[in-house]
Amino acid sequence: DEKLYNQGHERDEFDFCPLCLLAIPFPEADHAKFYVCCMKRVCIGCGLAAHQRGMFDSCPFCRTSLPHDNASTLAMIQKRVSKGDVEAINHLGDNYYHGGLGL
Repeated sequence: DEKLYNQGHERDEFDFCPLCLLAIPFPEADHAKFYVCCMKRVCIGCGLAAHQRGMFDSCPFCRTSLPHDNASTLAMIQKRVSKGDVEAINHLGDNYYHGGLGL
C-alpha cells in the first residue's frame, strides 16, 4: 500500500472503510462487505469487531436490521433510489444487469 500511495495516485472515497477510515485492500470483495441499508462498504475487521460486540443482525455502520430475503433487500435499495442516492442507483442498475435479487 505504501508503494501505491507514494506514486501520486489517490484512491476513491468509497475505497476506505467508513468506520476505521483505513483503505480496504484489493480485491475489495474479499476484504469488505457491502451493506444495502446505508450503501457503505465496511472492512472485514470492523465487521468482526461489531460481531464480537453482539451486533449479529444489524449493519455495523447504521445499525439497521439486515434484510433476510431478496424482496426486503430490493425494498431497501429502492427506498434509497427514490431519495436520489447515486450509490443505490448504481447498485440497482448492477443488479438489473447481472440478474441479481431476482430481477
